Order: sequence, then C-alpha cells, then structure tokens
Amino acid sequence: MDLYLTTKRCLITRPQLRDRPFLNQLFCNEKTRAFLGGRQSQNAIERRCSKVISQSQCDHGIVRLQEGDRAVGLLSVGPYHDTLSYEVSYEFLPEYWGKGYAYEALQAFLPFSCQALKLPVILAETQHRNTRSKRLLDKIGLQQVDQLKRFGEQQVIYQYRSPV
Repeated sequence: MDLYLTTKRCLITRPQLRDRPFLNQLFCNEKTRAFLGGRQSQNAIERRCSKVISQSQCDHGIVRLQEGDRAVGLLSVGPYHDTLSYEVSYEFLPEYWGKGYAYEALQAFLPFSCQALKLPVILAETQHRNTRSKRLLDKIGLQQVDQLKRFGEQQVIYQYRSPV
C-alpha cells in the first residue's frame, strides 16, 4: 500500500489495481453520481477506473478507514476546466456521508496536494443545489469566489489557498 497521509480515522493511499472493484462501485453508485452528471456507461466507468489507477498528471488518493482498511472515498486534484488552475474533487460512498470522513480527509489532502504539486491555490466546483458539498467546503474554510452555469446547472466555485 502506497500511503500518502494518515488522519485520526483514515488512511489516504495511492490508487492501486486492488482498488478497481471499489472504484467501479463508487463510479456506479447513483447517489454518488447525482451531482456529477448522473449514470455513466460501463465502458466509461472502466476507462475512468484505469485512468485513476494509472494517471500521473493528477493526484489521486483512496480514502480508507484505518479500522478494517475499507475504501470509502476518492480524492483527486487535477487540471480545472480552464486548464490554468487545478481543482479538487471528492466522491464517497453514500453510507459514509455525514460521518466526517470527507472533512477529515480533505483537511489533510488539500495542504498536502498544494505542497506536492507546488500549487498556491486549488479550486473546487459544486452544483449550487448540492448543499452537503457546499457545507463541507465552507466548513473546511474554502472561500466562494464565483458562480456560473455549466453542464446545465448553476455551479459554485470555491478556492483553497495554500497555508505555505
């Protein structure tokens, strides 16, 4: 296991082949996909799984519970739509929503990613109607910097500034 970070309850590891069944489960989950464009074809899911496991351009982390080593989420930092900036994204299985795992993992992952990728700023974009995600980004301390319409939905753009 290629360990990035350890938090109070989580391990954040580099995606590996053993994570493919988890990634497939995550990417197939209708609740997880509700604010991420909806259902995807099995071919699209397979391509995405392969990309997460092999891609070096983005920084990906599998969030695992320390107790039981169960994969519960995925964190990623990669090029943003304008390709001048970078964006963090996160997906967790619904049974782990509201338990603080995303908060705990992102609090560790954001400064780590800024330092590792030498980024002064990382953006986050979520649908305006995704109130859970907006609350999470507010709680972590990201600042809302813009709103726009993309993918047929009103989006909110947040900004994380590196503490270093």
